[in-house]
Amino acid sequence: MEIIGKTAEEVWKKMLKAVMGNGQGFVDKNQRNCKEVLNLIATIETTKEITRPMEILSSFKKWVYPSVEELRSCMLEKEDVPGYYYHYGSRAFDYNGIDQINDYIIPLLRKNPNSKRAILVFYGPEKDTLPLKKETPGMVMMNFNLRNKKLNITTVIRSNNLFFGWPGNIVQTYILASYVSKELNIPLGNINTISISAHVFEDQFEDIKKVLGEN
Repeated sequence: MEIIGKTAEEVWKKMLKAVMGNGQGFVDKNQRNCKEVLNLIATIETTKEITRPMEILSSFKKWVYPSVEELRSCMLEKEDVPGYYYHYGSRAFDYNGIDQINDYIIPLLRKNPNSKRAILVFYGPEKDTLPLKKETPGMVMMNFNLRNKKLNITTVIRSNNLFFGWPGNIVQTYILASYVSKELNIPLGNINTISISAHVFEDQFEDIKKVLGEN
């Protein structure tokens, strides 16, 4: 299933509506009832108001949602952030001593703007493929493509809570994409996500209906 929209809010609401209407039921490892769509592709055509879904969630005043500043730290700081099971910034900028962004992605695209090899990996078998590992990265990889004089980004997310997780994931993607875009002096194009398991939980259904204007 593929969803395309101009803004993050438009795409988010379309995804929620699609999973609520077409998702298959299942019970996860924590015995939570879910609706799920496999391999959901979403494309945002502009980055205007990229934080709007986060703002909508915060307006409920039921949760303490991470701030943009906290997400920025999680994506750009090389040191692990206390309280997190995993940290994207350390994996992007110091993965076993490798700076995937400054020493690989950016030089690669400067030398060969048409390269299809600009891949950043967050998931690492040596860290994450362990029987007793409690949590592993939701976002497993990002791809950077220079096409039509714009930097287009695709993030692959293995397990994606569309209601509560995707709004933060899209901002995290935007933050790292903006860093690369600035270094290359190339404007951002589309931001895409591929959610392998795109799901919502039963205890979120009423709040989702409110977001969709169905209550």
